[in-house]
Amino acid sequence: MNREQLSREMQEQIRKSILSYSIFRPESAVVIALTLILATVSLLGLPWFPGAWWMWLIFGAVGEGLIVLSSLKDRRFYRQVMDELFHDKFDISRLHSTENRQKVAKALEYRELIFKEIDRKQDAVLDEYLRDSARGLEDWIAQIYRLALGIDAYQRDPMIARDMASVPQELERYKAQLVREKGGPVQAELEKTISVKQAQWDALRNLRDTMAKAQLQLDDTLSAIGTIYMQMVLIGSKDVNSSRAQRLQQDMSEQVRALQDTSAAMDEVYQGSGSQMASSKGRSS
Repeated sequence: MNREQLSREMQEQIRKSILSYSIFRPESAVVIALTLILATVSLLGLPWFPGAWWMWLIFGAVGEGLIVLSSLKDRRFYRQVMDELFHDKFDISRLHSTENRQKVAKALEYRELIFKEIDRKQDAVLDEYLRDSARGLEDWIAQIYRLALGIDAYQRDPMIARDMASVPQELERYKAQLVREKGGPVQAELEKTISVKQAQWDALRNLRDTMAKAQLQLDDTLSAIGTIYMQMVLIGSKDVNSSRAQRLQQDMSEQVRALQDTSAAMDEVYQGSGSQMASSKGRSS
């Protein structure tokens, strides 16, 4: 999922949450109740009651629209809804590893600090620029969370842990047996078994190396987010159109691409390793 898709998804969720909140606000309940009461009284045809029923419905719709509009323009509430969605979407309780939980929590903390820094700066041009830059953090944190989930699953997979310990031992045992059975009737079957076990071991090592790289990528990204935060603290309105601002945007884009590449490689290797292990177990049985 690219940055634009993720941003659209988050924006849509935020709008739905704000719309739901607007409808159930006390002010909204009062407007709806008054509209229904006044429209109903109007339908009774009392000569002293002003206005037609449809006029009251229009007034009620306009009032409700103004409430929704005020909710959408409430920046503080918008931030509150966005923060809640972020913490729901990237729930660290799903991570079993303390280290992985801490890394995702740190990324979320950096995000909060960056938005606080944006709120602190009283400059309309700079504020808009920084908010646009900060939207890229959505994709960063999504990729960080995805990597953390993948690493967490790998670390907790008992089958992989068992195979990492047993497969090299089995491979050596079969090779030793092949030396003894050289020229014997079971030589061909042993060679086939060794080939399958070797492929499984290669896949397991590839998976292990890819997960190690993903772990390093997580650390690199957290450092990059920390650097972004520092740059946002130091940047001023005069820097918005400068090379410093352009580098900030470029650094964020490059980091997102690196995260996406690592995630894709992790998925590919994990799936490949799974098929190799399934094939090996099928041959063994």
